Amino acid sequence: MRKTEAKEQRLRAGQKIILTGWIGLDGMLCVLEKKREELEQKFAPAFLMQAKARGEERDVCSEEEIEEITDAFVYPVGEGGILAALWYLAKAAGKGISLDLKKFPILQETIEICECYRLNPYQLRSEGCFLIVTDEESRVERLLAEQGIRGTVIGEIANNNDKIIRNGEDIRYIDRPAPDELAKIL
Repeated sequence: MRKTEAKEQRLRAGQKIILTGWIGLDGMLCVLEKKREELEQKFAPAFLMQAKARGEERDVCSEEEIEEITDAFVYPVGEGGILAALWYLAKAAGKGISLDLKKFPILQETIEICECYRLNPYQLRSEGCFLIVTDEESRVERLLAEQGIRGTVIGEIANNNDKIIRNGEDIRYIDRPAPDELAKIL
């Protein structure tokens, strides 16, 4: 049995999903680099310096390091953003997922830069972010914090096939992954 298959067999309903890092940060930094001159016309220099500095604050760990720290199932968030990663996570689990959009960690700088180019930050490259699935969310959050890594519980594995994101009273279903939003401007 392959290592990935063995890991996927550990996924079951009721387990919590923890997200590390800031979604869309990596993509936002790419936009900032590629569209710097345009963005300088729209934003104050202090805002752009702060956005760039966010890249220096991000957690830099590998999937293997996160697995070693947490001893849990770890799935990287990358191209296609958080929505693609969540769709693939649910597919790997063979189950649905239930999530709370308000708990997704996203920076205001990412939102504002994405709005300039009509990019969906939830479909924007998020290298350096990881989804962690565990029965021991408090322990995992503590272990991550001890390493200086932010981790936020955003939902759980469901006992059905629905891939649901709640935003207050609104319910949205996750669709098949779409191309990464960076493709629109690069």
